[in-house]
Amino acid sequence: MSRKLLILLAGGVMTLSGLTAAARNINVRGKVTMSGTGEPIYGVSIYNGSTDKLIGTTNDEGRYTVNIDENGSLLFRVMGSQDQTVDVNGQLSLNVSMQPAATELGEVVVQAKAINNQLITEPTDIDVKGNYLHVKTHVKVPHKLFSSNVRMIVQPAIYNVTRNEISYMRPVVFDGHRYAITQERMLDWDKSKDPLTPYVQVKNTGRRTDDVLTLHDSVYVKNPQDDFRCDVMSSLEDYNSIIYADTFIIARGTVNPMRFLSYSLNGAPMTDERFFPTPEMQLRDTRGEMQLSFKVGRSDLDLALGSNQSEMDRLLAQLREIESNPDMAIKSFTISGTASPEGNYDSNRRLADNRMKSAMDIILRGLSSTSRQNIEFKTEASVSSWEDVAKLLRADGHIEEAEAVETIIDSYPGNRTRQDRNIKGLPFYTKLIQPTYLPRLRNVSYQIVTQRYRYLTDEEIAELYRTNSSEMSRYEFWRLYSQAADTTEREKIIRRALEVDPKFLTGATDLAAILIDRDQPDPELLDNLLATAKHEVPDEARLNHGIALLSAGQYTKADSLLSLTPDIEKYHKARIYSAALNGRYQDVVEEIAADSPFNEVLMLLALKANDQAWEKAQKLGDSAKEEYIKAVAANRNDQYLPALTHLENAFRLDPSLRDIARVDGDVVDLLNEIDSESTQASE
Repeated sequence: MSRKLLILLAGGVMTLSGLTAAARNINVRGKVTMSGTGEPIYGVSIYNGSTDKLIGTTNDEGRYTVNIDENGSLLFRVMGSQDQTVDVNGQLSLNVSMQPAATELGEVVVQAKAINNQLITEPTDIDVKGNYLHVKTHVKVPHKLFSSNVRMIVQPAIYNVTRNEISYMRPVVFDGHRYAITQERMLDWDKSKDPLTPYVQVKNTGRRTDDVLTLHDSVYVKNPQDDFRCDVMSSLEDYNSIIYADTFIIARGTVNPMRFLSYSLNGAPMTDERFFPTPEMQLRDTRGEMQLSFKVGRSDLDLALGSNQSEMDRLLAQLREIESNPDMAIKSFTISGTASPEGNYDSNRRLADNRMKSAMDIILRGLSSTSRQNIEFKTEASVSSWEDVAKLLRADGHIEEAEAVETIIDSYPGNRTRQDRNIKGLPFYTKLIQPTYLPRLRNVSYQIVTQRYRYLTDEEIAELYRTNSSEMSRYEFWRLYSQAADTTEREKIIRRALEVDPKFLTGATDLAAILIDRDQPDPELLDNLLATAKHEVPDEARLNHGIALLSAGQYTKADSLLSLTPDIEKYHKARIYSAALNGRYQDVVEEIAADSPFNEVLMLLALKANDQAWEKAQKLGDSAKEEYIKAVAANRNDQYLPALTHLENAFRLDPSLRDIARVDGDVVDLLNEIDSESTQASE
């Protein structure tokens, strides 16, 4: 090896060695999950194992990025799980599975609590406001029935005819004056232990005066469209026994004009950039290649030969980049040494091997110890064949020369010595093969495969979706469906994203908007995500879920959600219709009445402005629902015959309205009359 070459190589090695003298920090990324369930863990604290300094936490996907010495360690800590320490060892990607901490739970006692007991001053009937049924009525107690030494218990209840379920309301307990005194003086009697004590009233009126008891309460129901009735059970008892008992129905069907409220609400895709997924770097392999040439019979590297200098400079630059970039690491390093085919095969094989080893030695001295430990090294030594020469000739258009070489090869198959002797005798060997093609076969090729965190291109994201979508991040799914050509493709991508990541709130919000605009809202899509959200919730998610809940009849829950949205144009319409469906008629009557004459009549009926409702109802059109509402307004104003006529017209136009009439307290009496007349006519 020449003095000049040794100096050049030594300089290159010195440069590389200088790169690895100082400690190197790298960016480590990964995901933390719970062992057994595979669920991502939010809020895991990540410490530098050497300094015990907090250097990062996991997001709601369980993902993290920290910067740490390549030879350091990470400590993962979160309440409910065992601490876990992991050595970095130069790895750019570290996924951690946490073990749950052993916890001894004491006995837990859960005490039920009523949904709501609210005093309501509403007219008689079962009035519907949102998901609450309100009842107010009076029970008259004749003085001849009641005496001073008895107790009367009046228990109202809402019976769901559709589901065969009963919900008890607040009872009324009416004690005679003497009964009350006796109770107070009873030995060992403790009124605090009597569950009826909170409801007791004591009769203080004159002996011959009838008493009127007021019943007013509300109950929560899941589906206000069911068929309901209000039953009242009463009993009269003295100190020894029940002396009177009765049960009677005080209301059948619900009064709920809001069931016909007409409105159209649009879904809202996510527009708040704070909730857009952030781009995430992905660990990807990158391949780099170089090729060095050698003189005949030599294994030392002459940088002045061909493009050796530029190739070596490129290799050194690549290694410098890897060593200085915390987002890169060498994954594998392959060196292939090759000799040209002329001469003895065994000698050529040793020559190829020596070329490879000399180059490998230079490269290894330029790598850090950590890199050398984590790299997969491969070496391959080989001797080119005369077939390779023929291929090069043919590729360059020397067809006749290639055929001449191939003829010799075919004449002496497997006999490299005879092939070598005869090809050297070809007239073009000295002028063409020896100076041009044999040098191209004397080389050492390097292939470096590096791991690098980088952002994927749109084309790479699309390819990843086609080949391995389970590895995609939220950002990559979002980026892909945001550029989808149509709604169908957009929905398909989002649904796949939610299969991969069920907690992808932005994707679920955008899907909810698509379903609402298609008039297929899904009340379950966002339910669990919003209920378990650990961070601020986007208003678009509240809006879309609120609209879906309204469509499913979950009015109270929808109202709670929509009340949290800002009262601006984007959310205002949903807010006012939610208010109307939840019984806050006075607050929104003007806005909803302005939407349509039909809605105006509904609001007047809800406000019990029956005269005005009937006046305006007569100006409505002749559709099935308009005829039905005319019947309601007429019946409330004792316009019996017009009410019958309009209801019959409604049934004729839409027979399915009969199902509503059966549970509608406004027209159930008319329906019974119509059915009775129909029965008589058939007989």
